[in-house]
Amino acid sequence: MTQAKRNGSAEQQLRVLHANLTGSADATLALLRRAVDQKKMRITADDRVGEGDVAELLGWTAASLANKRREGAAPPCYKLGGGGHRITYRLSEVAAWIESHRE
Repeated sequence: MTQAKRNGSAEQQLRVLHANLTGSADATLALLRRAVDQKKMRITADDRVGEGDVAELLGWTAASLANKRREGAAPPCYKLGGGGHRITYRLSEVAAWIESHRE
């Protein structure tokens, strides 16, 4: 097999993997949005929810999520308000984070 064919094959595999992950993240995002609606959670105009709500969506306690956030083992968050006391998470980033931990 030539180097070009190997590279083409590897590129194709990466495209398939990316498509699968993107599709999975989109499906997970749809499920998260449905849960937010059903539970009547507060959601911002730019699709963010509070830390307690994200903890509930993940099946964790708010304290566990806060600890994981401080350890760098949680989805990316936004620190808003004076002193960054209001922690929120964008649902699309939570969905991508969930899918990135799939085994």
